Formats: sequence, structure tokens, C-alpha cells
Amino acid sequence: MAELKKQFESLVKRAVITDDLNKAIPIYYQSKFNQRCVKKYPEWDVARNGPEAELIKVQRDLLQAEDELEAKLNTYPDKRQDMNNRWNEVEEKVKKFQESYNEFNKFVQENRDKRERAKRKITEEKKRQKQYQDEIQVLEEKLKNMTEIRDKMQHYVKEYRGAQDYLETVVKESEEFQSIGDIFNRYESLLEARRTLSEQQDKNLQILEDTGIEMQKLTEEKSQKLMSLNNQLATLQSRYERAKTEALKWESIVSRIKSSSAKKNLELTQIKSCCWNIYQQICIRKGVPIEIHQNDIENQLIQIKRTILVLKKIAKSANDKAIQYENTNEQFY
Repeated sequence: MAELKKQFESLVKRAVITDDLNKAIPIYYQSKFNQRCVKKYPEWDVARNGPEAELIKVQRDLLQAEDELEAKLNTYPDKRQDMNNRWNEVEEKVKKFQESYNEFNKFVQENRDKRERAKRKITEEKKRQKQYQDEIQVLEEKLKNMTEIRDKMQHYVKEYRGAQDYLETVVKESEEFQSIGDIFNRYESLLEARRTLSEQQDKNLQILEDTGIEMQKLTEEKSQKLMSLNNQLATLQSRYERAKTEALKWESIVSRIKSSSAKKNLELTQIKSCCWNIYQQICIRKGVPIEIHQNDIENQLIQIKRTILVLKKIAKSANDKAIQYENTNEQFY
């Protein structure tokens, strides 16, 4: 530095550059100010070419570079803090967006499964109702046939009972006969008087007797059968009531299913509206036109997914650049 001062003394009226940087900086800025103010230098003040002038110029550039470096170092912590804050905000937004997207996918899958189960239940219920309707129709036809058979049996009983009632009426109204047997005896005596008709009369009596026995047997059989039919009718009536109760029960279940399906449809509509709003916000922020129809939920989800992937790439790129920048600063220090 002493040699430099000696060399500077050889220059004509040149200011000696101090070795104190704090003093040199104001001198430098003052010289720059004077340079801007003075339009024409005296001939004796013209800069000369030489190593001394180049050295002064290099020292001046060095001081300027050190000042700029110090200013940048002073602003670095603030910029680093601001960058960290922005990075944390980006990570938080990406995390929230990912959680929202996962919850949305899970919700859509649950709604799809519930809708499929509801469809299967409705289909099974329709088949079951059709089966019950067919069974009820068959039972009604059987009941109708049994009612017709019962009416025929009652008709036969009334038809064959008329003869016995007639004979009892004759006994009551006639004083000659005490019983139906007396009538038969009188009838036999008359047959004796008329032999020509006795055999025919005997045959008629035998036929009448056989008919009475057969009628009695038939009456007993039909009575038992009628009792059995009545029991079957009661059983069928009970089954019909149970089937009717079961049908009402399933109708109530179907009504609840319809109500639940309406609620799910409302939820699905709300989900579609949310997807549409997200898609619109994405298009607005990207500055692109809205090309997908509002009801095309599948393509909307595809666009949302693509946007999320792009955001992930941006976040990853920002992370890599931040790490690279941090490594560069560490190397610099």
C-alpha cells in the first residue's frame, strides 16, 4: 500500500485513495457525483492510461462489487424467509387438495356401491312381489273351485233329503201310519194284492233303500269332505292374510328404499355441482374456455385429476429448485 502511495504521488494532482474502505466509499460516490456534474474536465485532469489507473479502476470495481454483495447478503434472510413461507403455503394447499380428492373418490365409490345394492334389492323385491301375486292368483282360483264344489254338494244333499222329508210329512198328516215303516208295510200289502206289481214294487223299494243308504254314505263322505275343504279354506285364508301382511311390509320397505334413493340422488346432484364448480374454477385460473358439458362428470373428474397431477409436478419442481438453491447457498458460504 505504501508503494501505491508513492506511485500515486507521481501523478499530477491525483487524489490518493485511502486504504480505509469506510472512507473510500464516500470518496467514490463523491467522485461519481462530480463526474455527472462537471461537463468538461481541464486538460490536467484527464485520466491517463497506465497500470496505476487500471489498478484504481479495479479497486473501485471491487468496492462496488463488495457493496452490492453486502446489500444482497442483507436482503437474503428476508427473501429466504419469504420463500420458505410461500413453500409452506404451497405444501399445505397441495396436502389439503390431496385429502379432499381422496375423500371425494371414497365418497363416490361408496355412493356407487350403495346405488348398486339398492338396484339389486329393488330387482329382487319386484321378482318376489310377482311370485307372491302369482301364488295369490293360484290360491284364489283354488278357492273358487272349492266354493263351487261345496255349492254342488249342498245342492245334492238338499235334493236327496226331499224324499225323507216327504215321508215324514205323510206320517204326520196321516192317522193311519205311525211311522215310515207302516207306509212301507201298507205298500207291501198292496203289492200282495197286486202280484203283478209286487216284483216291480220290491225292486223299487230295494232301489229306494239302496239309494237311501248310498245317500247317507254320500252325505257322510261329502260332509267330511266339506269339513276338510272348510279347513283348507281356513288355512288358505290364513296364508292369504300372511301374504297380504308380507306384501304390505315389503311395500313399506320399497317406499323407504325409494326415499333413500331420492336422498342419494340429491347427494349425487350436489357432488356433480361441486365437481362442476371445481372444474369452472380450474378453467378460470388457467384462462381456458369451458368445453366440457355440465353433465359430463367423468371428463370433469379427468380434468381435475390432470390439474392435480400438474400441481404435484409444480410442487415437486419448486421443491427441487429450493433444495438446489439451498445447496448453492451452502456452497457459497
